[in-house]
Amino acid sequence: MGRDYFLDRDIIIDREGNVYTILTNYNPPGYVFAYLKYIYTGKGLWKGYERVLKKYGVHNLSKINQMFNFESCYDAFFPIVLLSNISRHLKPEERLQEILKKSTSDNIIYTLINFIEEYVRVNNVGVTGSILLGNYHENSDIDIIIYGRKSALDFIESFDGFEKDYEWIIEANENYGIDFANLLYDNRRRGIYNGTKISILFADDKPWRYCNDVCKKVGKVRFRAHISGSYEALIYPSIAYVLSNNEYNVARIISYEGIFSSVLFGERQVEIEGLLMRCEKENVVLVGDRDVRGFVRPL
Repeated sequence: MGRDYFLDRDIIIDREGNVYTILTNYNPPGYVFAYLKYIYTGKGLWKGYERVLKKYGVHNLSKINQMFNFESCYDAFFPIVLLSNISRHLKPEERLQEILKKSTSDNIIYTLINFIEEYVRVNNVGVTGSILLGNYHENSDIDIIIYGRKSALDFIESFDGFEKDYEWIIEANENYGIDFANLLYDNRRRGIYNGTKISILFADDKPWRYCNDVCKKVGKVRFRAHISGSYEALIYPSIAYVLSNNEYNVARIISYEGIFSSVLFGERQVEIEGLLMRCEKENVVLVGDRDVRGFVRPL
């Protein structure tokens, strides 16, 4: 039967045929966190679907015309879809198993299979994005997702990396209004393979407890810190721990901007701008708030 819970990067389709991507592994009662990705218009590159979210980033997501709910535990608004309005739930691991069982002459699918068989020497893997939905075209990217701590770290440690995607660096600088995307780029996470762009995503393999801590916004801060991140830095949202003392007594950095995930992985000195949150257990800085976009810059 498969799993009956939602994980980051799953796809759901509502009763009107709109397509959403699941955000995080939180499974709140009665709804899910998910952003509107496609609407069906019968035209466009994606087999009749048109993209609603054309560029990633919280600053773009917050402008989407969909339902948002104020989450008091996080003192923030999240895009949601009611469980009662979901008609289909597409799971990346099931789609990949379906693909691997069939022969194909499709170039995109052939490239996916070839890369999986040659480089992804782990279990718990799936394919998301347009291949999961089935609306990909000949120039589509491939989005591979790896589940669980062991599989994620095994892949990162064993894969030497892709051919560099210089376009991603240019587009990231423009979209996020920064000039250091080259310092955020990790060719183990994204790049070019046999002429096709591939992204490697990571997600926890279990649902998370909703509202495990209550946080309140304090204000915008900027400071330098020595940080360390492991598996939790690879998944969404990305988390790294602050090792050095700082004037705000910040214990963790939490980024809802996936672009900063790679720089939170490992141990290094960084400059951080974000929203200071006072939680019940500790102080954290949030990167990717709709009002305080923030950044993490390696030093």
